[in-house]
Amino acid sequence: MVCHSKIPSLPEDIVYSILLDLPVKSLLRFKLTCKSWCWMIDDPGFIKSHLRKSSADISHRKTLFHENVEGELSRHYSIKVLSTEASINADSKVVSLDQLNVPVFCGKVSRSEVSSCSGLVFISHPEDSLILWNPVGRKCKRITEPNLLQKSSILWPRFVLAYDFVSEDYKVLCVHVFTTNTTDQHYIFEIYSVKNQYWRTLDNTCPIPTDFSLHLNCNIISLNGSIHIMASNEEESEHMAMSFHLADETFVVIPAPSKCGELSILHTFGDHVCVMGTVGQETLIWSLEKDGKTWNNIRKFPAFPTRIGKPQYSGNVICVTEYGNTGDLICVKENGNILWSKDGCRFIEYDVQKNKYTRVIVGELPPSVVTGPLYVESLVSLKIPWD
Repeated sequence: MVCHSKIPSLPEDIVYSILLDLPVKSLLRFKLTCKSWCWMIDDPGFIKSHLRKSSADISHRKTLFHENVEGELSRHYSIKVLSTEASINADSKVVSLDQLNVPVFCGKVSRSEVSSCSGLVFISHPEDSLILWNPVGRKCKRITEPNLLQKSSILWPRFVLAYDFVSEDYKVLCVHVFTTNTTDQHYIFEIYSVKNQYWRTLDNTCPIPTDFSLHLNCNIISLNGSIHIMASNEEESEHMAMSFHLADETFVVIPAPSKCGELSILHTFGDHVCVMGTVGQETLIWSLEKDGKTWNNIRKFPAFPTRIGKPQYSGNVICVTEYGNTGDLICVKENGNILWSKDGCRFIEYDVQKNKYTRVIVGELPPSVVTGPLYVESLVSLKIPWD
C-alpha cells in the first residue's frame, strides 16, 4: 500500500502576514517558490503595505553615506554610496552599494546630493546626471535636466524626491534661485513626474515674505506626500516652515515655534516633521501635529558643548563642508536613544534614561563620507520606465 503524504498549506492571510515581515531580498527569492506567492508579492497593495511596515520599524531601515572620489587621471569625481543599519554603533558593518549597480557619473564639481523616499534613492550631481535608483531591484533611471537649469543665475538648484499618494507617482521638486538687480532672491519651482517623464514649471509663487530666505542647504523633508523647507529672515530672529503638498500642488506657510532656538533645522522624528534648535543650554525638538499648524515640544535635553543641533554657519549662509552639517539628527534607536552624526565617521548618541552623551566612531567608514538620508529597502516599481 502506497502512502501519499500531503504538506499542509497555510491560510492565505497567515502567509500574507509572514511575507510582510520578510526583507526584500528574501521576498525576491520567494517569488520563485510558487505562482500564488509571486502574485501576492507583486500585488501593488502588498508592496505598499510592506513598505509602510518596514518604514515604521527602525530596525529595517538603513543610513546611507556618500563619498565623492576623485579620478586618477583627471580632476573629475564619481560618487560612492555606502550603507549601514540606522541604529549605528561602533561595530556597525558598512556595505558598499557599488556592487548593487549604483550608476557611476562624473563631473568637475565634487559636490553631490543623495535623498530617499518610499524605498527609492535620488542622486543629483552638478554638471552631470540626475539618477532615480532602486538598489535592491538593481534598477535605475536617468532623469532629464529641468527646463530652467541653464538659466539659474547664482546657485545649483536643490532637488528633493517625494511620493504623491493620490496619483501614485514619484515626483522630483526642483527649487531654482534667481536674483534681481536689487540682489533680492526669488524662487521658481519645477516638478518632474516619474510616471509621465517630463518637467513643468509651477504657476504658484513662493509664499514666504520677501525678507525671508529658504534654507536650501539645510534639511529638506519629504514625508507623507508633502515637502517641507525651513525659512528665516536675515537676522534669524523669525523662522517659518514652507510646506508643498503634492496632491493639489499648493504651498502652505507654517510659523515655527516661538521658542525653537537659533538656526532651527527641520528633521523627521518617527512619522512626524520636527524642528530642532538650541535655546541657551537646552536642545529642543518640536513636532508638527496632524492639523499642520500646531507644534508640540516632545523632547528637551542639555545641549552638547560641540553644538549639536547647530549647523556650521557664517553670516546668512548655512555652510556645508565635505563632512556635512554638524549635529544632523539621524534617528531614534530601538532603545529610545537619540543618534546624531557629527562629521565623517563620528557620531554622538544621547542616552535618554541616563542623560548622558557618548561619542561613537565607526571604523569601517571613511572619514570624508557625508551622512545621507535614512533608507528602507522596497519592492517599489510601480510603472516606472526603468532604463
